[in-house]
Amino acid sequence: MGTTGEETAYDVADLRRRADELAVLNDLARRLAALHDTRDVLDEVARQARRLLVVDVAYIMLLRTDVLRIEVVDGAMGSAMRGIELRSGQGLGGQVLSTGRPLWSEAYLVDDRFPRTPGTESAAQSEQLGGILGVPLVVGEEILGVLLAADRRPRAFVDHDVELLAGLAAHAALALRTADLFDRERTAAAELRTAIATLREVSESRQRASDLRDVLDDVVIRGGGLPAVVAALERSAGILVEVRDHEGRTLAGERSPEGGPVVPVNLPSGHAGDLVASPTTTPGEESDRLLRIGATTVAVLLASERSVTEAELRTRGEFVHALLSSEADEASLLRRARAIGIELGSVATVAVVDPEPVGTTAATAFAARLAAEVRGWSAAHAGQVVVLLPAGVEDVRDVVARLSGADGTTPTTGLAAGTGGPSGVRTAHEEARQTAALLLALDRPGVCATSEDLGLYRSLFSRAGRGEIAAFVRTTVGPLLDHDRERQRDLTVTLETYLEQARHHARTCEVLHIHANTLYQRLDRVTALLGPGWKDPGRALELQVALRLHRLMDTPST
Repeated sequence: MGTTGEETAYDVADLRRRADELAVLNDLARRLAALHDTRDVLDEVARQARRLLVVDVAYIMLLRTDVLRIEVVDGAMGSAMRGIELRSGQGLGGQVLSTGRPLWSEAYLVDDRFPRTPGTESAAQSEQLGGILGVPLVVGEEILGVLLAADRRPRAFVDHDVELLAGLAAHAALALRTADLFDRERTAAAELRTAIATLREVSESRQRASDLRDVLDDVVIRGGGLPAVVAALERSAGILVEVRDHEGRTLAGERSPEGGPVVPVNLPSGHAGDLVASPTTTPGEESDRLLRIGATTVAVLLASERSVTEAELRTRGEFVHALLSSEADEASLLRRARAIGIELGSVATVAVVDPEPVGTTAATAFAARLAAEVRGWSAAHAGQVVVLLPAGVEDVRDVVARLSGADGTTPTTGLAAGTGGPSGVRTAHEEARQTAALLLALDRPGVCATSEDLGLYRSLFSRAGRGEIAAFVRTTVGPLLDHDRERQRDLTVTLETYLEQARHHARTCEVLHIHANTLYQRLDRVTALLGPGWKDPGRALELQVALRLHRLMDTPST
């Protein structure tokens, strides 16, 4: 049976169409091979699927873990389809995923072979989808997703349509895998660049830290002080800082406004101060690291200064002890004084600072501030602090008043004018020491005074007056004092308190915390020792004066 002309023409047209399709697929394969971005590959595949199958809509669903998701839609009337997700077995795409083979529906909306979710149903109706053909995107044995072509009218897809879309899907799957590899390579390259940049930053940061340490080490080696540390931080690290002591006083640098980073400066003995950065300084981990390096150097300098100061204080203390306690010749003492920076010839005032009532630490600090204010020298001696000052008594008194606290934080201070030189300092020290002791005996702790300020007591407790006082006390209350010393009793205190309370029994018992019978027994013993006339007004006054003088003489140390 022969072939008609019409059949021949159809065969030729069919061959030409297939050749054109094959040429399109080959051209598409070349173009896809040149695309290294996943999104570009998806867009190109969707466009060519519409072109080759002459459909209204083409879309691609990619497998994300165990869920298919519509990533690209070409030809859609709206955005309802984008982002729809299906699990294996759901909808036509889910069926293609679960079976791994092409499937098609002539009229999807009325085809009950494909279970649909409300979301997919709504999207399909919104796009008015009719016939749909789906083929898997496969590389080897791995399914990457599903390529689908759809018309807005019913359409029966033939084997040739399936083969054509499957061929496109094969090229697309390879291109997607290649693009994915490129994506991973780009991601890895970006991560590598980030890691290299981070390592470079860390290396540069460590180098800056090392450079700063070298600069600060040089400051310490060359004997630079805290201002040199502040300058080095600004010059080498661009950080404006202020060094404060533990009480918040500025030691170096300009006062920084509140709100900037603060790094504590700690010594083995405790908190020594802070390194405060200006708020204009760029905060960050590196800045904090550089500040900590600076704080370490500040701690070294403060520790060094404290060691030097302590050594100087020990040396001065040994010298002052020798000056006040020995009979060394004046020439030797003057040479030692000059060696440690003390000019004995310029000493115009000697101050003796007693720890009462503030304690040794506060008294030592007060004496150091007094010496610094007047450019003098201070040293501990015999439980007190001796301050040698190149200023007159009245000037020193004014400084003491300025430094004194209003809350009882001032130590007891005796002042005496000196004539300079070792002997002049010794004489002034003895007078100032006796003044401080007498202030405490008179129950006036925390006061600064000279011997002239003590009036009558100054005369009474002079070297000449002390002998007469001792004789008067012995004649008046001697038997009472002997009784207390021999029997370890306190009749002296009882009698003095009784007289101070105007011989009021109840008040005396309250002050001494004793029972009335005990008081009567003690007063009877006083009568036995002093005689029955001790209660006479004149005799009682003499007893009261004698007891007070005895207490004052017994308290100051000579």
